Amino acid sequence: MSYLDVVYADLDLKPGDYTHQLVEFLVRKKLKITDDSPENLLLDVGAGKGAQAVIFAKYFKVATLDRHDDARATFEKAGAEAQVYKSDFGSEAFPIESNTVDVVFTKSVIEHVENWDHFVSEIHRVLKPGGTAVIMTPNWNSQRVNFYDDPTHIRPYTLRTLDRVLRMTGFDEIEIEDVYQLPFTWRIPGSKIVPWLLRKLPNSWKWRDSNQRKHRLLIRFSKETMLLALATKTSS
Repeated sequence: MSYLDVVYADLDLKPGDYTHQLVEFLVRKKLKITDDSPENLLLDVGAGKGAQAVIFAKYFKVATLDRHDDARATFEKAGAEAQVYKSDFGSEAFPIESNTVDVVFTKSVIEHVENWDHFVSEIHRVLKPGGTAVIMTPNWNSQRVNFYDDPTHIRPYTLRTLDRVLRMTGFDEIEIEDVYQLPFTWRIPGSKIVPWLLRKLPNSWKWRDSNQRKHRLLIRFSKETMLLALATKTSS
């Protein structure tokens, strides 16, 4: 079985679920987009089965890039349109023209890539001047205990590491924050006190079963945070 078959076996997207809320948060709060008429192009790198990409299609023209074309089936099922590209993005040039993409989104991908310089440089290359890269990756400082539970993880990142990677590959106007994968913390001021308190519980409380396949969402994602970086390309 492939990585996607094991980790993302159930892609039953429903309105109001985590994936919908994440995209809405990024679009409205981070990218500041209020127009639902898709004109700008978003490229989802390492799109997997296309969970985020198919929701981004409400706000953007969408293209996906991965080592396989699993996202195609998701778009066909949803009746949405996207350009689906196949490439080994960790070592090959993206099959996208330079300076043509408005937003590049990549979630939980860069930590799987050996050659980060190539990966981030290609993101920079395909973006238009003024375009934005949105990169999400596990925060090593909160996930060092379990980071290598995923056998496909290669390189962990801290806030400082990710900032340096982005600066070394030509990005400017870099903003990075540590975020909980708990949507209520994005909406309700002061609510971060809840996961801050829960993260003090024993790590074993994150799981409902001895094989650690079924998690207690609130406890696990109070402990395991993500880095969210937005970086702008200011020159071609």
